[in-house]
Amino acid sequence: MALNLLQNNKGQAALTDALYFLLIVSALSTLLFFFAANYGAVVSDRVVTQYWREYATGALETILYSSTPRIAGQSLEQATEVDYLLAAVKEDFADDGEIDETKEVISQNIFGIMQPLSGNFDYLFYIYMSDAKEFAFVLLYTKEAPKISNGRVQPRDAKIYFCKPPSLASLESVVESVSSSSQSNARIQLIELDEEGNAAYPIAQANLTMWVSTPIEEMLNQEPPDGFGLDCELYQTFTAPATE
Repeated sequence: MALNLLQNNKGQAALTDALYFLLIVSALSTLLFFFAANYGAVVSDRVVTQYWREYATGALETILYSSTPRIAGQSLEQATEVDYLLAAVKEDFADDGEIDETKEVISQNIFGIMQPLSGNFDYLFYIYMSDAKEFAFVLLYTKEAPKISNGRVQPRDAKIYFCKPPSLASLESVVESVSSSSQSNARIQLIELDEEGNAAYPIAQANLTMWVSTPIEEMLNQEPPDGFGLDCELYQTFTAPATE
């Protein structure tokens, strides 16, 4: 009888070990399944994020070093003298501490360079004076809410604004309110002349941020917490491309 009891105990122990082993294998199999299922999605998200970050970096560099006529009003094809846009911006800023004469040129260059993404993305470009803690130039491209018909997003109004944010934090609140964004920064040095002709070289930050189109137009000039208080002025309105 004692022998039968011992055998029963061994049998129960073996059965318990088998159940524990089965439980461990099941848990590992489940974890492996979820890892395999999510791995592709995680890698895809990272690739897309890296792609748009690199696009923003390339676009910002192209904006700053795109060609522009030295004489205002001339076309690039007919210009007798051509320079980098950044060089023209520096000369403009040196005259009176403002970016005004090259304002339209910058805007058209930015719009042209970002045109391939204008149907799906909104964007923000600014030049921020680091020491003075103020903006020399802010351009915002945004679109109205999408209109869907027959499964397609129909053409809608897109607008370019010039803005005068009170602080860098107020402008960053725009980026925080939209979907995930991609951005690039570049450190640039401007030229500033006083009344006696003495030159200073203030450091500025050029930034390009882009994100999937999000309707924010109604919030631009509303004060926080309901809006951003950016003091934006409409520059141009046109029809954005239709998208899928």
